[in-house]
Amino acid sequence: MTEKPMNAVSNEAVDSCGCGCGREDLPWSGRGTDLPITGCRFSLYPMTDDFVSIILGALDKTDTSHVWCQSDALSTVYRGKREYVVDAVAALFANAWREGVHMALEGQISRGCPGDVSGDSVLSCEGEAPNASIVAAATQPALAKLSLYPLGVENYIDDIAKVWYRAEELGLNPTSIHYATRVEGSIRDIFAYFNDVCALMERTVSHYVLHFTINVNSPTDEEE
Repeated sequence: MTEKPMNAVSNEAVDSCGCGCGREDLPWSGRGTDLPITGCRFSLYPMTDDFVSIILGALDKTDTSHVWCQSDALSTVYRGKREYVVDAVAALFANAWREGVHMALEGQISRGCPGDVSGDSVLSCEGEAPNASIVAAATQPALAKLSLYPLGVENYIDDIAKVWYRAEELGLNPTSIHYATRVEGSIRDIFAYFNDVCALMERTVSHYVLHFTINVNSPTDEEE
């Protein structure tokens, strides 16, 4: 009798995790949700000695009544309807902004993960986003890079092309850099673009991840 290698997977294994791997012993086995939950996990990095008050102050000032939120030592996550999640993240960055302070926010927005759960979200809210006025006033110049991952589709490059053209339409001067796309604009306009990217993905992609970094007041002197 030949023993099966320890890392072998039985053909009879039930694909309960929903990712096509056939494994039922993975941490996310049996999970997944059909609910319209968008999540964003992010970390804020103010390059100043006063970083504690800036981070905690921004978290406190941001209205999170329309999202589920949780912070730990590494990051913060907002979950709920996509437009309210983007509104809250944009407002947090706008609330953190300080004149002359180099600051970055790195995060990823995800929707449709087969390992997601139906809980830990707010989906009952309607109407205008609660931080709309704060975001609308966030006209400070910023730079951002983004990497988009449309998952589970063959012609993913077509979906990536859509968001490139959208950045051109919005006047964000998209530039291809290694492993990412760079855009330029105000805090308000860049987050509005992120919202558009997610809306475009929702039309054709069941699972996507948008990884981004947005930066203000960078000390780097770029050559013309």
